[in-house]
Amino acid sequence: MHRTSSPRVMIRKARPSREAGMALIVVLWLVVLLSVMAAGHSRNVHVDTMLAARQVGLAKARALAEAGAHRAIIDLLGANDGSPLPVDGTLSEVEVFGQGVNIAIRDATGLVDLNMAGTDLLNDLLAVAGTDQFMRRDIVDAILDWRDGDDLRHLHGAEDDDYIADGVGWTVRDGPFTAVEELKYVKGVSQDLFDRLVPLVTVHSGRPGVNVEYAPKPLAGALAGDGDGRSRPLPAMNVPATTQRVSQGARNGTYHVYVTAEGAAQVVASLEVVVRISSASKEPFTILERREPMRARLSPNG
Repeated sequence: MHRTSSPRVMIRKARPSREAGMALIVVLWLVVLLSVMAAGHSRNVHVDTMLAARQVGLAKARALAEAGAHRAIIDLLGANDGSPLPVDGTLSEVEVFGQGVNIAIRDATGLVDLNMAGTDLLNDLLAVAGTDQFMRRDIVDAILDWRDGDDLRHLHGAEDDDYIADGVGWTVRDGPFTAVEELKYVKGVSQDLFDRLVPLVTVHSGRPGVNVEYAPKPLAGALAGDGDGRSRPLPAMNVPATTQRVSQGARNGTYHVYVTAEGAAQVVASLEVVVRISSASKEPFTILERREPMRARLSPNG
């Protein structure tokens, strides 16, 4: 009897089908893998695009803030044809290159000078910042110890040994504050307290008192009606008649200028500049300090 070979033929036909199935699975996995890679690449491109847009927006905002600061200086020099900007910290919006920029200017005499203020004014300053009487006593003496040139400790103050005992990496300056930031290093001053003091202090007024006409409202309110003369408005700087004619309305003095500007992608840049205006000097203005971003927050009502 003759045998058929059909079973053998059937087995041979089954092998290509199994191999084709495996190939299909591999292809499907490759498709899935490529899809995942494409999705990841698309997400990366989207993130890169957003970051690039943000950088462009930040550059634009910083340029606008810089232009706003110069606009304020021009105003202080009396070279602006429009109404002069207030110098009591009131927030104003001005147009710079067709876009609104927020500017606030404060006469430095409206702030407490850390190098010139006496014990009573420093105590009032800390009271406005919300500290209790015992903390005020310690910090006031610590500030006095920081800025004086000797190593004699005030009754509740702190000298080098006290900072060393606290394990911090610094000691007292034994000299004038060179920047408001130094206040953070004074014994007893926390970051939270520093943030509350920043809008109220300066190292540039050179005055022992505060002109309440230009002071921040919390400080002006605390000092108003004080009978010891700390809060009486200070006289304007005397300028010779010849330089008055040259200055054409320049407001001689030292000013803190605060600027915020918004660029594309809702990016906001801020800038703080301390500028001295002097028509008696060879230079009409001098930048004493520049900080980006600014330390204080702008308030609509000063």
